[in-house]
Amino acid sequence: MESRSPDARDQSVDCARGLAIVAIVLGHVERGLASASLMPYDTALTIDRLLYLFHLATFAYLSGLFVRRTVERDGALPTLRRRATLFVWLYLLWTVIQGSVRIAASSVANTPVTVGDIAKVWIPEGQLWFLPWLIAVTAVAALTQLWRSQARAAVVLVLAGVLAMAVWGFDPLYAFTRGWALLFPFLVGCVVTQQRHAAMARHLGVVVPAAVVGTVVWLGIGLATGAATPTTGGGGRTLTAVALGILGCAAGVMATLAVAALIARSPLAGVVALVGRRSLEIFLAHIVVASGARIVLEQAGVSDTWVHLVAATALGVVVPIVIAVAADRLRWSWVFGLPAPLERLAGHAQAASRRPGA
Repeated sequence: MESRSPDARDQSVDCARGLAIVAIVLGHVERGLASASLMPYDTALTIDRLLYLFHLATFAYLSGLFVRRTVERDGALPTLRRRATLFVWLYLLWTVIQGSVRIAASSVANTPVTVGDIAKVWIPEGQLWFLPWLIAVTAVAALTQLWRSQARAAVVLVLAGVLAMAVWGFDPLYAFTRGWALLFPFLVGCVVTQQRHAAMARHLGVVVPAAVVGTVVWLGIGLATGAATPTTGGGGRTLTAVALGILGCAAGVMATLAVAALIARSPLAGVVALVGRRSLEIFLAHIVVASGARIVLEQAGVSDTWVHLVAATALGVVVPIVIAVAADRLRWSWVFGLPAPLERLAGHAQAASRRPGA
């Protein structure tokens, strides 16, 4: 969920983002249906496990692909300052937007909320915990710059791997405490970089076997075991569940990246890549839209699970894109990006960092 410039990365990355963001929307729709007793619990649990095994880890890896280039171009501290400014702004803005909608809809929502609930900004509102996480992992990457040597990369990745195993499946309450199991795939992306990823994505001899093997292993673990997922949604946190979860996560991410590389060669590439380029906007706005769709369908007397699942997921993807296009045309950059004063401030800081002697 980074910059939207299609020229900045190869098409397979955009397609992978597209697949992952649709999975994220589907996961939140499924959870809303389960909470509203519109989907059997066992069905919801299985879908939850399958989705949470790969979608956030895929985003973590893809987000890391461009960090090295940005840090080397702008410097570690300016990069961190700009990303922190952007994600703190979006976190606060969308906490207010999403929270206000939830307060207004409390009488018909699954979980009523109050102004006091939303005011506790240290407790992330829904999916927004991922924004503080992005700040934290960017800080780790920018300050360690693990790509500078193989020895440094090995040490940092080993430590991140140990951390991932230690916290796998935990779902803490507060901002900056969640999602640390995803640091490892993020740092792997930092080491791989976009250029190397693109080179691998071009080799069918790598992509096709990865798609087949990854999909089979991911489905087998997701459907037949109680594997724990990196953040939340899997089975109980036992040694076996964590080991299966790690294997299923690696397989799911591999399959997603490989399938995305194949889609990038197909007529579907344009549509899927478009969704991927708008993944940040979809991520921020989809819960409001999808939850609204479920409520409207319920009030209209529609109880069919599949109608809810398809309609809410489709709207959760399409409507945020429409909002984003409208915001672009209205020059409302602040809705999904920095407002002009903060943008100028961040730009001045980066320009200063590039001056000789800075």
